[in-house]
Amino acid sequence: MVTPRHRPLLASVIGALLLAVSGTGLGQEVLFDLEASLARVGTQLERRYERSQRIVSTEMVWVRSFTHGMQSNGPARRFEFEHRVEWGTSENDGEPTVTVFRELRSLNGREPQQRDLDACLTPLSETEDPLSMLLPVRQKAFEFSLGELEWIDGRRVARLDYIPLEEGPADVSWNKDCVSLSLPGWSRGEAWVDVESGDVLRLDERLMHRFEFRRPKDSRQARRPIALERSDVSIRYQRVAFGNPTETLMLPRSIERSWVIQGGGFVPRYYRSEQFSNHRRFVTDGRLVEAHP
Repeated sequence: MVTPRHRPLLASVIGALLLAVSGTGLGQEVLFDLEASLARVGTQLERRYERSQRIVSTEMVWVRSFTHGMQSNGPARRFEFEHRVEWGTSENDGEPTVTVFRELRSLNGREPQQRDLDACLTPLSETEDPLSMLLPVRQKAFEFSLGELEWIDGRRVARLDYIPLEEGPADVSWNKDCVSLSLPGWSRGEAWVDVESGDVLRLDERLMHRFEFRRPKDSRQARRPIALERSDVSIRYQRVAFGNPTETLMLPRSIERSWVIQGGGFVPRYYRSEQFSNHRRFVTDGRLVEAHP
């Protein structure tokens, strides 16, 4: 099974583009400046990551595979993880790192075994948070353009289209028949941003073009090319309220992923759905505070 990992970069925007949007409930016109909004997004993310390190959530994941004719390749595998985010600093270049940690609690309702952790379809226990691409220090490697203003969950939002300025080297790693791909700068997408707060409400990405690779040289199928034809992801975020003390944080609500691969003996189509719930916050004195329903 192939597991694509995309680590998007981010671009600076040259020139200012202004739009007038109505202020909430005030009838006033607010100037929406693209560069200023990107700065607002970066600032909001820094605050969010600093505060969300205290949050532990339940992440439910369903993984399915399909044949060329879209026939299901068996029942879905259902994972339950404990999910948390950690914000640190890279030892190599000093840039901020935002790592998602998953601890597998159950698989299809039973206690997981070691073989489950090593299986191809099991989501990685450590990944980079997709939104970290929007941190201020990374706002150099994408070119942005402003799309239409829209409504999402009752909020006025602006769609920011982005495309990487450079395509980084691909990293292909094998573990027996499992392959993991890192394709920095190979995906483009859109971010939907709340005009007033700078919160990201939705993030979509898709692979810009197919990627060809091969099995290790000692494999019988080493000469046969394999192609990742498509890789898509759509992430939705929501506001989650906590009390004692009162606080509202933007946290992931759902993630939908799909990818299509040709050759190499792989099942051609994969689909992964993720849902987040049961958010718990650890405060400084050791108390555990659950989110309001």
